[in-house]
Amino acid sequence: MEMTGKVLSRRGSVLTIELNDDSELYKLDKYDPQHTHQVGIYIDDKRHVSSQQRNFAWAIIGDIAKSEIGGYWASYPNLIYDNFKAMYARYYGVEDFSLSDRKGVKSQANEFISMLLQFCLDHNVGLSFLPIQELAPEEVSKWEYACLMNKSCVICGKKADLHHLEGSRIGQGNNRNKVNHMGRRVEALCRVHHNQWHHDEANLMAKYHLSGIRVNAEIAQLYRLNTVGGNDDRSYV
Repeated sequence: MEMTGKVLSRRGSVLTIELNDDSELYKLDKYDPQHTHQVGIYIDDKRHVSSQQRNFAWAIIGDIAKSEIGGYWASYPNLIYDNFKAMYARYYGVEDFSLSDRKGVKSQANEFISMLLQFCLDHNVGLSFLPIQELAPEEVSKWEYACLMNKSCVICGKKADLHHLEGSRIGQGNNRNKVNHMGRRVEALCRVHHNQWHHDEANLMAKYHLSGIRVNAEIAQLYRLNTVGGNDDRSYV
């Protein structure tokens, strides 16, 4: 069952939508009441691709081409673009993805860029710029999480350590192998940026529009963090 409408307001995680036509709402009565509260939302993005997004995407493609991942044939930017375009179309079900001014959609371009960056992390592609300075604000958290899962610095992409952010740090006298890490906010930072964070964390987090990622089961397993027992009063939240 599909219905269309417009978003009236958002308050935290509460989204208010006005339907264009409510004449078919009666059909909800035919569904199991236990499941009618589960809905999916598709946002029709009318924004066009920006020149910054397009330049960012092609800069990443250029770095992938220089790395020649897959052999010499994969060193041609246009071939790389066509390959990732096809991958994006299959994954997201989009038939006419484009980075052009006329046809390109801003949200799709952000997803495409995230796909390119994930490939670079997975294959250790050296980037000629700092992605964190080019990402749209709404895409930063994806980059934070991807860097954590690849143990790459969220700022420069180099090999990273795990940094517990202010309010989630393991205090003096606490054994990090006994303290419960679940829910604590962390970032992946190289040694240089890790040291900077210990001296000026608040300003650096604001400068790069970072918010940190809370430790979940995947992160805990990857970094071998304790998730049971210990101090679990969540006083750091």
